[in-house]
Parts: sequence; structure tokens; C-alpha cells
Amino acid sequence: MASRLIDYYPELELSGPENGASWRAEDAEIGFGARLLAARSGGEIAATLAELARTAGGGALAQPLSQALYPAAVAVFPLRASEAKLKAARLFGLELEGLSPEDKEFELALHFTRFALDTVRNALAASGDDAAARVRSGLMQSARRHAPGLLRHGSR
Repeated sequence: MASRLIDYYPELELSGPENGASWRAEDAEIGFGARLLAARSGGEIAATLAELARTAGGGALAQPLSQALYPAAVAVFPLRASEAKLKAARLFGLELEGLSPEDKEFELALHFTRFALDTVRNALAASGDDAAARVRSGLMQSARRHAPGLLRHGSR
């Protein structure tokens, strides 16, 4: 069953810090959330996560960040079955009862994207020279805030 949200490709102008224009997290959440919903393969999910990390200013941490976020992303996307949506909602501590299937998918995508963007910000703010430790720290901080189910289930 095709979803209108999955088939929608918004043309957002996400200007990164490199060209001096302002970059808005809300625009990124919507744009990257829609792209993750539209992803049809693990490769598309990985490419979207890599771009998310670069766009959010991940710099040298962009590759390790996108690799660290990938296992959580494939647990959430693609959201084809109702059972998958329920499991993903639990990871983020969400109650989606009463929403249409399309709204459920989009809310999950937005929450995942917030989690991913927060992970990038936290990893960049972490101190130290060890990239892996900074990424791990960023993931843990973001999971506590946005995805408590990842911590409870021992997910990476």
C-alpha cells in the first residue's frame, strides 16, 4: 500500500554552514524524515544518514556517526508492517494511537531524525580525540533523551 508521505519528496533548501546561509533543524527533520521514509534499501538509508551527518556539521565525525546511526535506522525504516511501527514507537517511547498510518510513519521518521541530529550535536560537543568514544557518548546522550527503548533493549 503506497503512502502519500512516502511518495512525497519535498524540495527543501537545506543550506549548510559552508555557504553562510542559515540552517534550520526543523527543515532538516522534515526533509531527512521524508527521505528516510522513502528509502527503499539499506544503501539509501546509509546515504541519507551520511548526508544528515555532513549537513549537521559532523565534519570528520560524519562517517563514524552515520555508521553508528545505521543499526537504529534499519530497525525503524522501512515501516511497512504495523508490527514494525509498533516496535519503532516503543524504541522512542511514543504513543501513536489514534493517528492515521501515514501520520504514524511521519511521526516516527521525525523522532528518529531528531534523535540522529541530536546525536551529531552531542558527539561534536563531546571532548577528546577518540572519534569512536565521542560518537558513543553522543549516541548515549541522545538515546536517553529521544529513544529510551534503544537503551532498554541493549541496542546499539
